[in-house]
Amino acid sequence: MEGIFTGTPGSAALAPSAFALAALVALAVFGANHRRRFGRFNGWPGQVTMAVLATAVGVGAYALWPLPHPAGVVCPAPGDIRQPAPLATVSPLSWEAAAHAGLAAGALLPVGLLARYRYRRGIPAALAAGGTLALLVELVQASAVAGTYPCPYRVAALDDVVLGALGAFAGWFAGAALDRVLPRAWPSAVPDIMPPGLSRRVLGHVLDVGVWWYGAAVLAATAATVGALPSVGTDVVGTAALVALALALGIVTPLVRRDRCPPGRAASRLALSRKGPPEPASRPRTLLRSGLLYVPLGTLFLLDLGWWAPAVAAVHGAPILFRRDQAGLADLIAGTRVVTRMTLCGGLPRDLVRAPAGSAVTARTTE
Repeated sequence: MEGIFTGTPGSAALAPSAFALAALVALAVFGANHRRRFGRFNGWPGQVTMAVLATAVGVGAYALWPLPHPAGVVCPAPGDIRQPAPLATVSPLSWEAAAHAGLAAGALLPVGLLARYRYRRGIPAALAAGGTLALLVELVQASAVAGTYPCPYRVAALDDVVLGALGAFAGWFAGAALDRVLPRAWPSAVPDIMPPGLSRRVLGHVLDVGVWWYGAAVLAATAATVGALPSVGTDVVGTAALVALALALGIVTPLVRRDRCPPGRAASRLALSRKGPPEPASRPRTLLRSGLLYVPLGTLFLLDLGWWAPAVAAVHGAPILFRRDQAGLADLIAGTRVVTRMTLCGGLPRDLVRAPAGSAVTARTTE
């Protein structure tokens, strides 16, 4: 793993792909946990929950910003990339320093706001969350994105940690003010048995395709960085990774899962049922449907025509807009229907039923 930590130009290709992959995985895990506890994203609390996700992605992007091209990084002197002295970044006072301070505090302001309004936490928790996240941002910068760049490309300053904590502190008071005028933000558990909406199905596909694409990019960049397979070009490694992940995630995984879904749609708590009463689709039908989706997408990616991928989604999704059963083209051909996992497998949201641990009710709600 030496190349990852010595900051070679090839290692910097890991940073954007790894961030995108990590963001998608975190989104999938958070969404899956929410739906297990509360069912579907419902009403205003559901919108606030989406704001939590947007805040997490925003803080992650702020940690990496501006993410320059490796060839464009000019390494300054060590004393110019770390500012441990207090008030070093805001003195002398200027419009540029004020803008920097506003950005450092404003990036963490939503953290404090949501800590109060969504999670009902106190000031110490908001300060701890804001300060910890600000410290992690500075560590990412000071380490040159975990060594994937030849040197840090943004100043890592102690002031920014303090400003981040102050931003979360101010956000806490903003959340307290919003709590007086806005509806309750904590979600109520709702049985997830209604047909899944189009946006939820699209999100599941985006998670699957995103993990597939960026997972292959991370594997290819890692192989190039560590010098694996030196006689094989990066393009060949990327193609092999793309095909392998398509088979593993898109074809094999649905066949062995009860809900017949790849990881992204499974995280969205979707399931594939046969046409008619909700029962798991047979494996041949599942394989046919997966092939109808992944073979065209994989072909476009391999031919470097990935920008045409939305056309595949449009062709598959067009019937959904006009059919009451919301069946896509691949569903009509394969004889399948998309339902929620709760409809297919039963159970209830964990926070809807209170029962002793180990009881039959608890076992059903955690399926």
